[in-house]
Amino acid sequence: MKIQKIAVLLVILALIVALEVVMMNRCTREDSATRPVAAAEPSDVPGQSQSSPELPAAATAQPTAPGYPSLPGGVGGVPTQPPATEPPAAAQPATDPPAATPAPTEPPAPTQAPTEPPAGSVGSTISSDNFSSNTGTSLNLSVSWKATDLGGGMARIAITGTVNSYELNVSALPVSISFGSHSASVTGNSIKVSGGGLSSNTLFSTTIDVPVDSADTMTVTWKYNGSYSDVSLPEITASGYVYT
Repeated sequence: MKIQKIAVLLVILALIVALEVVMMNRCTREDSATRPVAAAEPSDVPGQSQSSPELPAAATAQPTAPGYPSLPGGVGGVPTQPPATEPPAAAQPATDPPAATPAPTEPPAPTQAPTEPPAGSVGSTISSDNFSSNTGTSLNLSVSWKATDLGGGMARIAITGTVNSYELNVSALPVSISFGSHSASVTGNSIKVSGGGLSSNTLFSTTIDVPVDSADTMTVTWKYNGSYSDVSLPEITASGYVYT
């Protein structure tokens, strides 16, 4: 039995091998039938001339591509790539111009302290002085004056009368002032002084306007109409020189 099985296996193996051989041959034939025949190469046998194709008598000018140069002889040149051009530079962003530096400014001139107006300017003092009466008693009239510039060629004279006395009791009485062609009248203050030492009391204050450069005697008269220290004094008068 074993021998029979071995024989069957050998037969089957032989059939398989034969089938493979047949298939290989068949494939080889199909490849040979489909392979293209190689072009005949020119003979390399010595003495055998090889024919070369003749060039045409005149080459037909080939049209050249627009924009490219032609080769000499009318043969169109091979088009070449146009020269590469640099891409345009990217536009730089506009920048604001630098801020202008302000020019240095001159420091303001220091403010000068106001000064006294020079003599002769409006409001300035032109002259001043004082004078007194002489009654021969302790009751007398003192007059002080001051001339200031009014401008426009005019001056103003301020006049103040003061009564100097010991004990005194007098009512308001008139006072007259004369200076050249100018005059003024005022009512003096009432004055009451009871005992004690010598005292000074304001009798009047007034002003008169005169031209600048006026000069004359000023007379101030107080209508006292009484007596003092047993001396009759109807008027008490004080005079002095005044100029503007």
